[in-house]
Amino acid sequence: MTAGHPEEPAEALAALARREAELAACRQQVADLDAELEATSRGLIALHAELENARQAEARLAAIVQFSDDAMFSMTVHGEIQTWNPSAERLFGYGAAEAVGRSAEMLVPESSLHPFGEVLERVRSTAQARSYDTRLRRGDGRLFDAAVAVSPMGDPGGAPTGFSVVARDITDRLRLETELAAARAQQEVMSDRERIARDLHDMVIQRIFGAGLALQATAGMIKNPQAEDRLRKVIGELDVTIHELRTAIFNLQRLPQQETTLRAAILQLTAEAADRLGFSPSVAFDGPIDSAVPDEVAVQLLAVLREALSNIVRHARATSAEVLLSAGDDLVLRVTDNGRGLGETTRSSGLGNMGERARALDGSFEAVGPPGGGTRIEWRVPLG
Repeated sequence: MTAGHPEEPAEALAALARREAELAACRQQVADLDAELEATSRGLIALHAELENARQAEARLAAIVQFSDDAMFSMTVHGEIQTWNPSAERLFGYGAAEAVGRSAEMLVPESSLHPFGEVLERVRSTAQARSYDTRLRRGDGRLFDAAVAVSPMGDPGGAPTGFSVVARDITDRLRLETELAAARAQQEVMSDRERIARDLHDMVIQRIFGAGLALQATAGMIKNPQAEDRLRKVIGELDVTIHELRTAIFNLQRLPQQETTLRAAILQLTAEAADRLGFSPSVAFDGPIDSAVPDEVAVQLLAVLREALSNIVRHARATSAEVLLSAGDDLVLRVTDNGRGLGETTRSSGLGNMGERARALDGSFEAVGPPGGGTRIEWRVPLG
């Protein structure tokens, strides 16, 4: 080393230090990039898992809708059908291509349009699902009883975008309820008949028998042949009466399964309504009610009576009501009350349903306000 260059080692050391600093900075940058890449990878994995869960959830929901036994469809806020599952095709008789894009009102008869609109408005205003029973219409025009559930649909911001609807045919359920009510009423009738038969046997027959014995003892003390002969005839009449009473008791104790089924169901419906009305409606029958009314007509009749009694409970403010059912060439149901008369609510919904049921059986329906006040409805369908 020469004396003319003493600064060279210092410069070399400084350059080496700078290089090491640069390398350290590069290593830090690489480490930061590695950490960022790892965080990004974890985020991508989580996003993929979230998307996969959403895809699976959507697939499960689609499978539920596709294979559900209930009719399911969605519609816009204006009532235009958007989706239509296979069960809706089976229930209503429209294929998806026929239903999608059309108004849902094609499924609702005129008498049910008002309550349908009310339910949609409540769901829209409260953003809560609503369920109710109504009448719907198939593609061939036939009407059926249905349970309907309407739920709101909205965008991520909560703005309403439409409704989802689930519908189920409840005709069989109503028939079973009617049969159950008839069975309960028949059991009550049977209990009453047994009580009457027991009272006849234990009280009436025993008293008549005792009176006959007393008259027999008295007959032996009568000297007038004509008086004795007349007394013997009275004793004979008492014996015939006892025989007839025993026959009546036997008939009271054997109630055939098919006997009084429709009558019992009507009595059961009116008895149930009495708790809500605060009084018991009077019930009268005329004609062969149980033998002349077909089952399919009886189901509709009981539904009409149920609706009529429900209208009295909800709207009439009545203190008395009469139910009259007669069977001849026509089956005629008349329900009369002394309430405040016809109102818009019953006109638009309940009465409309009764009319639809009558027309479906080629019958007629009328609701009037008699001059003395109240309401009288007449539901008439042909028999035979």
